[in-house]
Amino acid sequence: MSGNQLAIVAKRTDEKPVSTTEIRQLGTAAGYTIVAEVVQTRAPDPTYDLGAGKVQTLATRVATTDAAVVIYDGDLGPEQAFELTAAIGVEVKDRKRLVLDIFADRAETRRAQLEIRRAELEYELPRAVARAKRGESRGRQGFKSSGEAPGEQLKAAYKQELTEVKDELSSLAKADDRQRERRHDSGYDTVALAGYTNAGKSTLLRQLADEMEVESDAHHDLSESATVRDRLFETLNTTTRRATLGGRRILLTDTVGFVRELPHWLVESFEATLQETYSADVALLVVDASDPVELVREKTAASIDVLETHRDGPVLPLLNKIDVADDLDAKRDIVTAMTGTTPVGISAQNGVGLDAVTERVDDLLPALKQTTVTVPNDDEAMSLVSWLYDHANVHSVSYDEQVSIEFSARPEITHQVTGRINR
Repeated sequence: MSGNQLAIVAKRTDEKPVSTTEIRQLGTAAGYTIVAEVVQTRAPDPTYDLGAGKVQTLATRVATTDAAVVIYDGDLGPEQAFELTAAIGVEVKDRKRLVLDIFADRAETRRAQLEIRRAELEYELPRAVARAKRGESRGRQGFKSSGEAPGEQLKAAYKQELTEVKDELSSLAKADDRQRERRHDSGYDTVALAGYTNAGKSTLLRQLADEMEVESDAHHDLSESATVRDRLFETLNTTTRRATLGGRRILLTDTVGFVRELPHWLVESFEATLQETYSADVALLVVDASDPVELVREKTAASIDVLETHRDGPVLPLLNKIDVADDLDAKRDIVTAMTGTTPVGISAQNGVGLDAVTERVDDLLPALKQTTVTVPNDDEAMSLVSWLYDHANVHSVSYDEQVSIEFSARPEITHQVTGRINR
């Protein structure tokens, strides 16, 4: 990370107004102290993106503030990044590079670290090759150049590491698929929290989850708590906790938040982590109602862009932070129009509206199959009753010469019960 270096924010846009709120937040999240900003409204310049005169203004501002880095709110091509860095005299990080730095700092699990490394390699490869071709790079650390064309060995080295990272991620994805199957086989419904970064997903997770201890190796990402801080991308690693909603046994998952203008290759790098969101029985789309109306529109659009591309199941939108929000009718209309579903108004911080969330989730989850089984009154019956209490909703048990058990459960559980009885 940055070590609290001084940074200048720079941005070019085609139209006014020019907002630097989010890029400043991202810079702060990365550990930088923002000391100035330089903005420009004009068509993009092919060399710098910024106009040449504004680049000189930026260079002067860097010199007068002793800034160590320029954070550029935009996507710079390899050549543009090279030219802008040379003209200004300090490192330039575009929006994608900054987000990658934040992700790398927050990644704790092996899977998250691999996903970040994959994204870094995809981002750095064309830039490293461009530097090599200009004679500005000797390659990666520990890499010895040869007589080959500039950048060719470097490209091969990057691609080799990228293949190794993808192979390991593929292996982890297969293990995750098996874990998801075990969760349904254990009688759990799955609900995922999705939404823009810092919308309050982790706070909602804590409110909905049951107090528990980690008991099973089958759920290696179960956690007793989810970190809650007012910081972008606080949650990067997947956190899953048990919950009981409307009498149903739920595994509730919180994972990385979305952000505007994330490139598709970066989203794809997090496919294994986001798969929990894509494959859950229900996804809760958490929207920050305290944002201004237009920002609600932009953030909801960014979230839907990811969800609609990868997810087929139901999505329930939630307008969070209604206790500190205004223009709620306008924001509710926006979210309804964009998602096709009326959002539930909540305050995750204060627990407001959670009963309504439970009711809506219960309606959206797959219907449970109600079944009655009758078995001989013996030790096997006692074992079956105990097992059903752990894996289903048991409505009644009557004991006589035979034991009659009435329960409702996911089809996977009913199938397992049939197998136990017919053994």
